[in-house]
Order: sequence, then structure tokens, then C-alpha cells
Amino acid sequence: MPAVRVCDASAAEAAVDFKKLGNLLMAAGAVALVGAVIWWFSFYSSLARELGRATGGQGDASVFDAWTCIYSSSGICALVAAVAPLAGRTAYEPMLFWLGLAGLIAGVVVRLAAKPARPA
Repeated sequence: MPAVRVCDASAAEAAVDFKKLGNLLMAAGAVALVGAVIWWFSFYSSLARELGRATGGQGDASVFDAWTCIYSSSGICALVAAVAPLAGRTAYEPMLFWLGLAGLIAGVVVRLAAKPARPA
């Protein structure tokens, strides 16, 4: 009979570990998402500012015109990313957004799937 209790205890410990894993994944995903948004905003706002200077302030360019670039690297986003190294800049990479979102979702799923620890 004590062997069953050891299994119950290790199962409870495993459930607690899955909760911690879920919390860790959610936190890492959230940090990556925040980092992606900051990087995207920094990169594209400086680009919009320089575009405004180049056109004599006549351009209506805004960082929010490039909001699809936060999750996609197609079209104009790919063009901007390709010429960014010529200007000595590190282009925003949407893969960080997707990795952060995947980590956040995986953390939520693991956290919800983890069974609550039973009192001994």
C-alpha cells in the first residue's frame, strides 16, 4: 500500500511542476510579445519619422500604417526589412511575435491541463 502513496505523491508533484511550467511559458511568451511590440514600434516609428523628414514633413506616414508588419513579413514589410541593413538598422523580425504568442498559448494550455495537486 505505501507504494501507491508514493505514486500519488509523485503525481501531485508532477502536477505542480506542470503548473510551474505553464507559468514559466506564459511569462516567457508575454515578455517576448512585449519585446516584439517594442521592437516593432521602435523600428517602424523611426522609419516613419525619417520618411516624414525626407518628404519635408508632407507625408502622412504613421507607425500604425505598418501594423500588419508586427505579424507578417510579406509585401512592403519584406521590402523595408531588406533595405534596413543598407541604412545600418536591424529590421524587425515577426518571428519574435509568433514565438511569444506560441509560448503564451502553450503556457495557458499547460496551465489549464495541469491537474490540481491533491492534499496528502
